[in-house]
Amino acid sequence: MKQTLASALLAIAIAAPLAANPASEALRGLSVRPALTHGNLAIFPLVGPTGGTGSYLTLDRAIERGLIEVQEKDGGVVNTVRVRNTSDGHVFGLAGEIIVGAKQNRMLERDVLLPPKSDWLELAVYCVEQGRWHETSDKFGSLGQVAAGRVRGKAANTRSQGAVWAEISENKADLGIAAPTSRFDAVYEDETVQQRLKEYREKLETPLPNLAPGAVGVAVAVGDRLVCVDIFGSPAMFRSLWPRLLESYVVDALARKPTGTMTADAVRTLLLDAAAAPKVALPTIGTGQSWRIEGTNVTGSVLARDKEIVHLDLFPAEQTPSTPLELDIRRQGSHNGTR
Repeated sequence: MKQTLASALLAIAIAAPLAANPASEALRGLSVRPALTHGNLAIFPLVGPTGGTGSYLTLDRAIERGLIEVQEKDGGVVNTVRVRNTSDGHVFGLAGEIIVGAKQNRMLERDVLLPPKSDWLELAVYCVEQGRWHETSDKFGSLGQVAAGRVRGKAANTRSQGAVWAEISENKADLGIAAPTSRFDAVYEDETVQQRLKEYREKLETPLPNLAPGAVGVAVAVGDRLVCVDIFGSPAMFRSLWPRLLESYVVDALARKPTGTMTADAVRTLLLDAAAAPKVALPTIGTGQSWRIEGTNVTGSVLARDKEIVHLDLFPAEQTPSTPLELDIRRQGSHNGTR
């Protein structure tokens, strides 16, 4: 009897956080619209309620307006920075968003919703500029850029700094780009990439919001391979981030050229798989609740506030996750930025 009761209590404990997780219901309720395509890039608008109604000030705009401060921690720790929100509203930082300057350029490890008038908070980041470890500014700035889906997916799947550096190097090699340091943002400065970005923007940037005004996100494929899924709490939030997200997707399209075509049915299946996948609660810096999505074929994360989705991302699952040793090394960081 005791064993049966214990089992029942355990089942309740497991079910409780899942029942409170808004991701599953939102994923099941999304409608997948026909893809907009250009070259080998296919972008499927996702329409439907995700529980959110508003929009948040984004990290890059908050930095631009001087409403947020981002600095090195303790003179420089590779995988941690400190941030303070001095504004009267919440500020949203997207996983994969790049901050530049200080001792090394970084990207945010996870989504974060910074509360108004916050104290100094510590954010987990990945270095996206291996090779430099000297100060170019006393605080971080923003160029309004997001790392490519491949880089974001590698970070989500491995949680390994070394794997992120390797993916950046491979990405740049595929694009034929060299730079004094392995900074990812050099991709966006390349003249050829700039020309191609302009071409893709003309074909996709305005048409997608016009054709699917209720879109809260997109599923992105290059050829027949999924790159990522990005879903937001409201159409307004998605539209505010769409131009920079599109540029990151284009980098994926330019770097790899798989054949085949992703179908809307395949995207629907992926969303349903993610809806049914286990959701593991994560500690959250700032406001809201966070979960990791751990499916057989897809991984990702969701950030929610008051049971409303702020952002949900999905990536193809890798079959060889990082080892605990890799995670330990990443968390230790490095004083010279080369590890």
